[in-house]
Amino acid sequence: MMPHKFVTVHQYSLINWQIEISESGLPGFIRNIIDPDRRDQSTFQLVLQTAGLREKCPPVRSIEFKIRVVDIGDKEIMSPIRYVHPPGFPSRNMFNSSYSTPERGPVQEFLQSVIGVKLLENFDLDIQTLIVFDVKDFLSMENLNLSIGSPMPVELNFRYNLLMNQNFHNFHLITTTGQGFPCNKEALFVASPYFRKNLTAEMTYFQLRTRHLEAIEVAITWMLTETYHPPAVMTPELADEIVKLTLIVGRGPNQRKLLGSIERHCYEELVKNHEDMEYVKNLLLVAHNNRLGSLQEACHACIITYHFADFQRDMMQNPSPEFTDHGAFHQQSVLRGIRDNYTRGLLVKSFTRKTSQKSN
Repeated sequence: MMPHKFVTVHQYSLINWQIEISESGLPGFIRNIIDPDRRDQSTFQLVLQTAGLREKCPPVRSIEFKIRVVDIGDKEIMSPIRYVHPPGFPSRNMFNSSYSTPERGPVQEFLQSVIGVKLLENFDLDIQTLIVFDVKDFLSMENLNLSIGSPMPVELNFRYNLLMNQNFHNFHLITTTGQGFPCNKEALFVASPYFRKNLTAEMTYFQLRTRHLEAIEVAITWMLTETYHPPAVMTPELADEIVKLTLIVGRGPNQRKLLGSIERHCYEELVKNHEDMEYVKNLLLVAHNNRLGSLQEACHACIITYHFADFQRDMMQNPSPEFTDHGAFHQQSVLRGIRDNYTRGLLVKSFTRKTSQKSN
């Protein structure tokens, strides 16, 4: 069975799924040569796994698979079989993580009894999947990234003193608007190959191609201390400058953690500004251009949930190369990504309900 993709989306959270029947054992073409009438040398499993850009997904409360054999009128010709997967996160192996039916048992026996059977070749195998989440888990930014940067500590050590203590400041990094960020020149020289290449002994300041002073503060704080110092307000333009500046001055060995912190901060702002389509579009472009996959799919969810008709109309009336052009190495366009996820979401029926919580 070829993998089939679908999307679960709610408000500003989206998960891409891929479901398939996986076969282990002898490859089919070898088995057909050796003994085409034997199917008991293979093990069939129903495998569901995430398949999008998102780094981390929330735990499920339950997943139920229902497998049916139906005719052209959707009438069942034999009793269906069900399997309920235990709650939690997916099982992991060397290559991926997934929710799957057991290798042995009733589901495997059912699949083995219907797959490749000539008497059933004119019927369809219908698979229904019911995935149950806690809404708070589904929307929580805690389930957005695998890793984030540590916050700045209250008690500062020597590295932080070089950054924060004015007695150590002997240099300024200048924005394109003329604002200056005071810092320690020797610390910049030691921490970054970029500054070792560009700073000379006579310099007392150096201009960076950055408009926002906050971008310099976040990038230099990370470069010297590997902690995230969040700006008071995160905007799409500021997020874009931070990511690009860290690529210039030096990313460090744990760059993914900084990007995770930026994604979570932007996600918080996305939740606050989800009704503003222009804000969401600008944030989506930043996520797409800087390969912030988890944030990108969050923006897709927001557009699909709140703005899809207006977004489609806007793209027709005001087509923009930023949304329609393919990226490097034939990267999917922004517009195509949104439309694909919207189409996959049509395969899913979603509903929410309140559940009573018993106090301990």
